[in-house]
Amino acid sequence: MTPMNLFFYGTLRRGQSNYQRLLDGSEGFEFVGSAVTINKYTMFSSGIPFVHKQPEISVIKGEVFMVWDNKLIKSLDALEGHRDGERHGYHREKTPVRLDGGINMLAWLYFYYGVPHGTIVHSGDWLDRN
Repeated sequence: MTPMNLFFYGTLRRGQSNYQRLLDGSEGFEFVGSAVTINKYTMFSSGIPFVHKQPEISVIKGEVFMVWDNKLIKSLDALEGHRDGERHGYHREKTPVRLDGGINMLAWLYFYYGVPHGTIVHSGDWLDRN
């Protein structure tokens, strides 16, 4: 499988619950770096985070991981409810991001296509939501 760069902004970030459940101690992926989206989106928090494309409030802060294990990608897609060609719930889309070192790249981000709800995280950083 061709490696995929995935941008995680919530529970899949290092040290968070789904990172510990799905990634910690696994093989088939590596941390690339901390990053922000180049474009502005809206992050909501309702127990878990989700990102909508509109309105454009802030860049989203997260981490980029290179994943090359197909079973791991399928597990991540299943966690997020992503199905190729369907836009409901979370849908994975290529998005321009900037690594902390200033390098721009494309990474897959799980956008939410459900009804917005919860609290807007104005900083765009789910770890700074309180």
